[in-house]
Amino acid sequence: MAQGIFQRLFGKHQTKKAVLILGSGRSGTSVLTRCLNLMGISLGTDNLLAPSKRINPKGYFENKDIIKIHKSLGGKLRYRPSYEGYYDSPKIKADRQALTTYLQNYFATNQLLAIKDPRMNDYIELWQAVLADIDVEPAEIILVRNPLDVVSSNERAWHRDNILALRQWQVRTLLSLCDTDRDHRVLLTYEDLFNQTLPSLHRVATKLDLPWPQDEAALQAQIDDFIDPNLQKSDSGESLADFETRTDVDTDVKALYLLARHAAADEAFFASDQFDQAIHGLVEDYLTTYGALYRDFNAQIDHKIFYIFGSRQVEIDQVKSQLTTAGVQFDETPKNAGHQAAIAIGQQLSSGQVLLATYSKDFQLVELKEELNNYLRRNAKKQALWGIGDVTSGQIVEMLTTVSDEIGAETHNLIIADDYTTIADPIAQKTAIRQLCRTIQAVQPRPYLLLMNSELSEKATAEKVQAFVSETASAIPLTMTTTTQELATPIDWSKLATTLTTACKAAAQEQSQQAALNVFVTTNFQKIIN
Repeated sequence: MAQGIFQRLFGKHQTKKAVLILGSGRSGTSVLTRCLNLMGISLGTDNLLAPSKRINPKGYFENKDIIKIHKSLGGKLRYRPSYEGYYDSPKIKADRQALTTYLQNYFATNQLLAIKDPRMNDYIELWQAVLADIDVEPAEIILVRNPLDVVSSNERAWHRDNILALRQWQVRTLLSLCDTDRDHRVLLTYEDLFNQTLPSLHRVATKLDLPWPQDEAALQAQIDDFIDPNLQKSDSGESLADFETRTDVDTDVKALYLLARHAAADEAFFASDQFDQAIHGLVEDYLTTYGALYRDFNAQIDHKIFYIFGSRQVEIDQVKSQLTTAGVQFDETPKNAGHQAAIAIGQQLSSGQVLLATYSKDFQLVELKEELNNYLRRNAKKQALWGIGDVTSGQIVEMLTTVSDEIGAETHNLIIADDYTTIADPIAQKTAIRQLCRTIQAVQPRPYLLLMNSELSEKATAEKVQAFVSETASAIPLTMTTTTQELATPIDWSKLATTLTTACKAAAQEQSQQAALNVFVTTNFQKIIN
């Protein structure tokens, strides 16, 4: 009775809700956001991202204050999906607080907020945690569009690489379907949004308990005035049946889109354990196949990074001294972040927790990979010539080259080789040979200088190093020839030590001889490593 009197006096309690517009960019999210706004849901600010005359002339409807927070997060969380529990990490404490403060201030005087930013797909778990902290309910609307149309739209808008655009569609579609709350979400197709706009919006409002205007005709008129069919320039109009029969679409991409379309057409299936199992399976398959997606598509660092690879720190220090004389800067901080990440990754590799063939994309290592990425990117941007001379780097040479490529760094590598015939212990000899082959295999698409450890103190070596820094070095092309020696199995490691030492000495004397060394290593790599 008391509750009834309270409600009559003060009105029914209205749940505060944050409406999150999710799904891959170029999927109609801007149109949906404006439609929600026309339904009476605030975008929170007039400080919106400006329209683009060529790409999005009607407007993006993205809150610039939220974009700023998301961009700050992206400066720390470099991969998508991010590592488990990232939203509680001290690394993003300031960003989480900034998001919390913004939302607290807004919801102190408001009940509803619509937020759209494609980056939000990457941080759904963070948003859910923050909204729970401030007692605001999420209302999640996911849009899904034919991936080929999304790729086409990305190409038209930003001339984006088609493979990267497709991977981004996969990641953001997977995250939006996997991380959202089954009790507070709706899934719409691009076709439903544009072909059945008002019924689709009404379904959203009913499912998520959002306000619905009494004058539907007025809302329809506003929508008709806003949506311009002539702007749907990348809409192929392909039917679902035609898409299903295509043979030029990767199996995993097709499976994801068809699953999403099934879920959009069947709310009970979308809310089922069967759907959850299917989408989590696709996430696992994606990460196994591709690893986490690096955030920056067009990353480019115009400075040079010099890596020194060798088996003994004292020899690496000799080369480091020569590079320093040539103007290369090094981080001399003991146990710096790069060193710590290399140690941790190397330990997991040596213990067998991750596999040599796949560890550079293994999602188990994404947090450590991110630490390495941030360390390399931060230092390489500061110095025109910067280097790493740390014996631990050799343990993770594949990871270093992968991350360097992701950040768009121009890398130049110096490899210190032994006379492998002088290593008496068979196990030590085998280990040293394998490490050399791993290093050459990983760096050979990039410029490298091979140095014999017995020649490091010679004046000629210092001159080679100086020239390597000063000149515009280029990689030696890998040209496979029929005369390349293919190793017999089982491997005669003593004979291999002689062959490799001879090839290394030749490459150290004349850089053009790297081609023969590269081909030998590439031809026999799997036999040597395994």
